[in-house]
Amino acid sequence: MGYFAEQYGHLRFPYSSDGGLRNAQRGAIYAIGSHSTLYPDEAAIVVMPTGSGKASVLMMAPYMLQKEKVLIVTPSIMVRGQI
Repeated sequence: MGYFAEQYGHLRFPYSSDGGLRNAQRGAIYAIGSHSTLYPDEAAIVVMPTGSGKASVLMMAPYMLQKEKVLIVTPSIMVRGQI
């Protein structure tokens, strides 16, 4: 069992009023989970507007999907530093 699968039980989805996830983030992470349930062998594309918290969704996705490995490709050094 990989790291993300082992740590999945610690994943929480708190509401933003408690300093947690915003609606767009919660919707995106649940959409990723739904897609992987229906199409487990297909890649998915998640499109979110600027400033909506894509990085948080990106970091939660491997736990939600319980993956063994993750490769993150960024378009610039600045974005890489943020991730």
